[in-house]
Amino acid sequence: MASLSSTLGRDTRVLSLICTGHFMSHYSQLVLPPLFILMQTDYGVSFAALGLVITLINASGAIAQLPIDFLVDRFGAKRILIAGLLIKTFAIGAMALTSSYEMLLLLAIIAGLGHAVFHPADYSILMSSIDERRIGKAFSIHTACGTAGTAAGPIAIVLIAEFWDWKIAVLSVALLGAITGLAMILQGNIIQDHVGRQKESSGTDKGLGIREGIALLIQPRFLILYLFFLTTAMISIGLNAFTVTSLIKLYGTPLVAAGAALTTFASAGVVGVLCGGVLADKTERHDLIAAVAFGLSAAVTVFLASYELHHIAILCCFAVIGWLLGLVRPARDMMVRAITPEGNAGKVFGFMSTGHLVGGVIVPILYGWIIDQGEVRWIFWITAVLMVIAMLSLFNPARWNNSRSS
Repeated sequence: MASLSSTLGRDTRVLSLICTGHFMSHYSQLVLPPLFILMQTDYGVSFAALGLVITLINASGAIAQLPIDFLVDRFGAKRILIAGLLIKTFAIGAMALTSSYEMLLLLAIIAGLGHAVFHPADYSILMSSIDERRIGKAFSIHTACGTAGTAAGPIAIVLIAEFWDWKIAVLSVALLGAITGLAMILQGNIIQDHVGRQKESSGTDKGLGIREGIALLIQPRFLILYLFFLTTAMISIGLNAFTVTSLIKLYGTPLVAAGAALTTFASAGVVGVLCGGVLADKTERHDLIAAVAFGLSAAVTVFLASYELHHIAILCCFAVIGWLLGLVRPARDMMVRAITPEGNAGKVFGFMSTGHLVGGVIVPILYGWIIDQGEVRWIFWITAVLMVIAMLSLFNPARWNNSRSS
């Protein structure tokens, strides 16, 4: 973990670099879907075929995630992070230079390999570089920057495509990635790498091997937190993807009002993440924060599903739910940190992050099928059930902060 001698100025510089990279990871992930309407004309393929590009990015990242987790803990996070950033952004940028659909699919696979590095590398660096007194706020700012990238990507890319061309918009991702990667290279001396520090201090590497690492990850306390990550991802992905459709079909909400509800949900989530970071540094009961937040958000979701509400009331409900779910994220990261053995942050945080990818596979198919059956209200009922499952997964005999392995 980071030494208490770390200064605020140094922490700020480290956090700025890592958060810029995290912003780019989310920004680049949502570059292509808004451009499908333009790409479809040039490539002459169906929208389902273009959707396969996104599927391959996610699938490639999911497959590569665990091996990269171990590589981060074996060889260090800094170089792997920079390499992943450049690989992903250059692969996406290269999509503007090919007229072959098959090449598009190959580049999607390569981009997914680059995307897999961000969470294990980011958390390894943060835990090794940031003062422990500020680690909770650092986690929250890191998460908030990723969320900001998700929000900014579609807007920025559509504007560039509108003024110039979709290929220029895609190429701009490679340019931004190159600038971010260069900044990391030039400022990399301030980044503390947990592998390098271990070698300097003891000449040994505390990171576990493959067999020992897998044995660590299948311990009950890690699997319980994995369930927590999975349900959290399913809740967020479901609400982000189907809020607009659900409100229109269920309540006849106007498109603008339904879109405003989703924007309110996302914006409140960023505020919640930042508030959660402050709370995370003031208490060790991170499990209690998450459990209370999920219990309250489940109650609001049930209320939302049970009554015909005015548009203003719907906005208020989504603001509360977004803020509460935002509170959970720093607490969740701190719970993982509390049980992560020294030198193994890459594999642990990376393993947990695969829950997001798995959730992203399950929810769109399930919720889409529910809407096709005309049972839209069940979207909110299932979301509330997932919130309760997430809350119950935190009720265990051992306090998370007392479970840290040495």
